[in-house]
Amino acid sequence: MPKFLVLVALIIGLLASDVSAQETSSPAVDQTIENRLDAVLNAANTETSLAQLTEIRDDLTDDTPILTRVRTLSYIALDYAYLGDYEKAYAQIDEVRRIAERSGLADAHAEVEATALLIVAMQGKISEAMANLNDALIPLEKAQIPRVKYFVNNLAAYLYRQRSQFDRALEHLIYAADAVAETDDSRTLIRLISTKLQIANLYTQQKNYDLAIEQLDDAEKLATENDLMDQLGTEIMMQRAYVESNKDNFDTALGIYEQLRQRLQGNPDQLNNYLTVLNNMGDVDIRIGRYEDAKAVLQEAYAIAKLNPRQYNPEVIYFNLGYVDVFLGEVEKGLSEMRDVVETAREAWPPSEFEGLLGEYAEALVHVNLLNEAIEVLLEQRRLREEAYKGDQQKSIAELQNLYDSKDKAMQIELLSQKNELNQQLIENESQKRTILTLFVVVALFAMILVVLLYRAARRSNRELKVANSMLAEQSVRDPLTGLLNRRALQDKLRAPHKVAHDAMLLLDVDHFKRINDNLGHAAGDDVLIEVSKRLLQVSRDSDLVVRWGGEEFLIYLTNTEQSKLPGMAKRMLDVIGSTPIKSGDREIWITATAGFISYPFADLQENQMGWEDTLQLADMVLYAGKVHGRNQAWGVMALNKPFAEVQNLLETDLPGAIEQDAISVEIIHGPEQAKDA
Repeated sequence: MPKFLVLVALIIGLLASDVSAQETSSPAVDQTIENRLDAVLNAANTETSLAQLTEIRDDLTDDTPILTRVRTLSYIALDYAYLGDYEKAYAQIDEVRRIAERSGLADAHAEVEATALLIVAMQGKISEAMANLNDALIPLEKAQIPRVKYFVNNLAAYLYRQRSQFDRALEHLIYAADAVAETDDSRTLIRLISTKLQIANLYTQQKNYDLAIEQLDDAEKLATENDLMDQLGTEIMMQRAYVESNKDNFDTALGIYEQLRQRLQGNPDQLNNYLTVLNNMGDVDIRIGRYEDAKAVLQEAYAIAKLNPRQYNPEVIYFNLGYVDVFLGEVEKGLSEMRDVVETAREAWPPSEFEGLLGEYAEALVHVNLLNEAIEVLLEQRRLREEAYKGDQQKSIAELQNLYDSKDKAMQIELLSQKNELNQQLIENESQKRTILTLFVVVALFAMILVVLLYRAARRSNRELKVANSMLAEQSVRDPLTGLLNRRALQDKLRAPHKVAHDAMLLLDVDHFKRINDNLGHAAGDDVLIEVSKRLLQVSRDSDLVVRWGGEEFLIYLTNTEQSKLPGMAKRMLDVIGSTPIKSGDREIWITATAGFISYPFADLQENQMGWEDTLQLADMVLYAGKVHGRNQAWGVMALNKPFAEVQNLLETDLPGAIEQDAISVEIIHGPEQAKDA
């Protein structure tokens, strides 16, 4: 199905005018300067705000309250970051952190640490920001100023949301709403409505649509009663239409989108929202089979997008139009349009976005029965998905390793500084020992105590380093979500010298997993992956290796297994996955899987003839044959019927041809039947 464009509330909008709040009486602030800071934020112009903030900084004196100084300098650090000068941003943060530490004020400490985390997150280092989140949350417990509580809780909600921890994100948004309730100024209502919209968005991602509607109703009521619908009505209606479409109330959703269409049409400042509305209307029409209506609205969107390519990518809409043409029977025209976008996107789009495009292209190819081309597209999608998965995992590990290294270096510097101070003290004592013997003895004893403490600290640090290194080593071979071994663990085992007798490989892929993520949310997708991992472990032997190979794909490496038993083992794995639903919250999710299996070594071939990677590739090819032939089944390569040298090229390039020419024997195992409404 074509991409569905969703309006998402910006959590980090908290640093715009929304953050202004009436301060409490303690601790003290300079209200005149605070008002000037609010005015800079309300202008929301980074190019001019740095100069304005610099003027405010120059007006600060030693008598300016600490919290006002911390807020001013923190905003300057953020402006440096917005302009891309992270070196100056971090230098400014170091200065503000020293001021906050000397003050001992919880509000100052929480604000500067949250600002530092926000700058880290702006660089895309979410794992590092999450690892240090407690640096801001711990002082927040004693903070008193509503503005600071609102800021830190919104930041925490944003970070948790980036890691799909929606419950924790919702908890902090509720705390932010409580902070808003402590204020009473011209921005209070806007902050309150904005928070409700963010909470509604979280409920929507969790599929709690009734709770999302309650928040949207409250937001609309407040906006209507206070004449704020002109300012906030578009966002409220966009979210409401999205919720209704997810509840399958398609006519209601289309009615809201039509109101938005009339509301936004002709307004150049709302062009991006207008195009989003048109594309969403086209998506709903496609979902209910109104392809002619979808084509009409998408053609209007495409005509506008072509005139404004900087604001909206017309290729997305052009691709969706091709998808519609295929289902309207204009197959050649539609596929040609889709291929044009695919070829352009292959070079220009990020891999994470391009692989989603390939999935939709494959759906169109399957619809018109171009199965061989669909297999090639699905294999390319799988490769891109694996590369993205490995890249994300390596990035996360690198961020954590860099964080660990920086803390380790900081500890070493601190110990060295203490040691230098001790040496200096000993030198001074030596010069005075002839005249002040008693004082020397006291100082010597003090120095010995310090040495013992430093020695204990060094030993403790070494123990902590060993523990941390062990944890890093374990994490490097384990999948963080499921706890299974990861690809690297199996690769290390198979590349090392080892004895292979009668082993086997079974490669398994969860069917329609993208639909689960798209329709039920990433939290439900995570629940499915975790439960599938548990079920595979239940039916595997202690000697087998169960590996998360990447995304929704699992590999079971079976040791000392007779080939005749492979079909039975494949059947047990299909049954344990598809026979009972998976619980995700209050929802039951029925799933199936498709697998490919093969003995290793295959047909008693030598490693230099067909290594483990080539063997696994053959299992992968029969897996995708199972995908094309209906899913919920396992295909096993059971025998090599012709000399390997004669059919090697055929096995590597044309699996259907190899089966047709009886080069190999394939056995097909079908999974459990499921109820039609499952």
